[in-house]
Amino acid sequence: MSLLTNALEGQFLFYAGHDEKAIVRLRKSLELDPTFWIAHGILGRVYTGQGRYDEAIDEFRKAIEFGGSANEPITQLAYALAKSGRREEAKATLEELKISATKSYVPAYNFAVIYNGLGDKEQALKYLEKSFQEREVQITFIKIDTRWNEIHDEVHFQNLMRRLGF
Repeated sequence: MSLLTNALEGQFLFYAGHDEKAIVRLRKSLELDPTFWIAHGILGRVYTGQGRYDEAIDEFRKAIEFGGSANEPITQLAYALAKSGRREEAKATLEELKISATKSYVPAYNFAVIYNGLGDKEQALKYLEKSFQEREVQITFIKIDTRWNEIHDEVHFQNLMRRLGF
């Protein structure tokens, strides 16, 4: 009956490669509370991983609507927009996040994710390095986060993985 427990189980199932089980668990969470932004955000991540970008974008927009000042769903939306080919919308969302970062903390990792979605490896790696230097918790997921698969072979990425102990 716990919203967070259901959502986190969905996230763990997603990271373990069990997308359909993750979707079931996340939908269960949303049955309990359709406004639970965390479940919308994780469900959007699953859909993004499956290439179901329109559904992912819808979920991220709901997460933004219900998430108050959370910047994570904005990051995920920009990534999904970029991967779906809607680059100008992704760049505009990135600019919104940069403005938000002047008012409140936005992890460097979030910018790395968006630049990665846009295919800008140099900027993505620059922000990953900053995330590492700032000891952001998000960086600990780079080994299992499939969004980084396209740059796994980059020397800088491999060096970062070694420094993280992976």
